Amino acid sequence: MSRLALAVRWLGPLSVLLTALFFDAVGASVMMLVCLGITVTWRARLPAALEIVTDLTLLLAAWSSVFLLYEKYAYWDLVIHFAATAVLAELVLRALERWSRLSPPGPVSHVVVVSSLGAALALVWEYLEFVGYYLVDPQVNVGYLDTMGDLAAGHAGAVVAGILGTWARQGPVPPGGPRAAGDAAAVPRTAGGANTAGNPRTTADQDTVEDPRAMDNPRAIEDPRTFENPRSTDDPDTTETKD
Repeated sequence: MSRLALAVRWLGPLSVLLTALFFDAVGASVMMLVCLGITVTWRARLPAALEIVTDLTLLLAAWSSVFLLYEKYAYWDLVIHFAATAVLAELVLRALERWSRLSPPGPVSHVVVVSSLGAALALVWEYLEFVGYYLVDPQVNVGYLDTMGDLAAGHAGAVVAGILGTWARQGPVPPGGPRAAGDAAAVPRTAGGANTAGNPRTTADQDTVEDPRAMDNPRAIEDPRTFENPRSTDDPDTTETKD
C-alpha cells in the first residue's frame, strides 16, 4: 500500500509536465495546485488508503478540467464537488490534528467538524470559480443555480466524509461483537499478567500469606498450638502434672 501511495504522489509532477507540454498554461497551473494538495496529504501522514483516495480525487478533478468534462457533462461538476470536498474536509481535519495539536474529536464531533470544514471549503471553491471566471477563463461555469448546486453537493460530500471517517477511526468490531471486547477487558489477571479465568484457585492463592514462623517449624502448620508451646508436639512427655 505504501508503494502505491508513493506512485500516486509522483502522478502530480508528471501531470504538471504533461499539461505544460501538450495542453496550456491554465491546465498546468491547476496541476500545480493539485501538487500542493498531494504534498499536504503526504506531510499530514494520512493513512495510505485515505492518501491514495484523496490524491486520485484531486487528480481526477484537475484532468476533468483539462479535458473539458465539466462542459460536456452537466452532472460531472456536481460529482467532483461532492467527492473533492469530501476528501479535502477530512484532509483539513487530519492536518489540524497533526500540526496544531488538535485532539481527535469524538464520533459526533468528528461528523460536525468535518461537515463544517466542508461547508467552508465549498464556499471558498465558489469564490475561486468566480475569480477564475473573470480573471482566467470565461468558460468557467458560474451562476446562481450552479453555485447553489455546487455548495449543496460539497456539503453533502463533507457529511458523508465525516461519517466514513468516524467509522474508520472506530476500528474493526471484534468477532463476538462489542460485548466481547468488554468481557475480555473484564477478565481478572494476576500480578504477572496470567489469565485467572481458567484457574479459580489463582485468586485465592494470591491472597494467601505465608507465616514466616512456619519456615522454622514446618509442623506448626499441622498443630496451631505449637505457636503457644513449641515443645508440645515434639515431646509429649514434657507436660507437667499437678500433685
